[in-house]
Amino acid sequence: MLALVGFGVWYFALRGPTDDPGRWQGEWQMNVLTIGPDGQRAQLARPGVTIRVTGSEWQYRFGDKDAKRYTAVLRPDANPKEVDLTQLDRDGKPTAFVLRGIYELDRNRARVATAPGTEPRPTEFENTDAGTVWLLNRIE
Repeated sequence: MLALVGFGVWYFALRGPTDDPGRWQGEWQMNVLTIGPDGQRAQLARPGVTIRVTGSEWQYRFGDKDAKRYTAVLRPDANPKEVDLTQLDRDGKPTAFVLRGIYELDRNRARVATAPGTEPRPTEFENTDAGTVWLLNRIE
């Protein structure tokens, strides 16, 4: 009986959300992997840069200051999974600036590859043309 209760607590309370929008919720520490047109890669540590995900809004923070905000549209059924991040203005209204990308997400780590400007959406993480890959770790 005790094992059954323990399993029930884990399954319903500790396991966490199983859908991608729910799994994104919380704060993420951000590092960036840049890929130049020549294929050169450079990982840039971004100390103090975090992303706070609340609902469909992604709030970038530099230290304790809020910065850019985006609204995210996730397509977890796509292969690879897709995300569109539309930048919001100061009043919370969508702007014309949209980052099109793909993502991978597990419990405490995520990768997001985005295309610069009007370039096509990336289709993979490893051989992405000039673009950016965010390496995210959940802040517990």
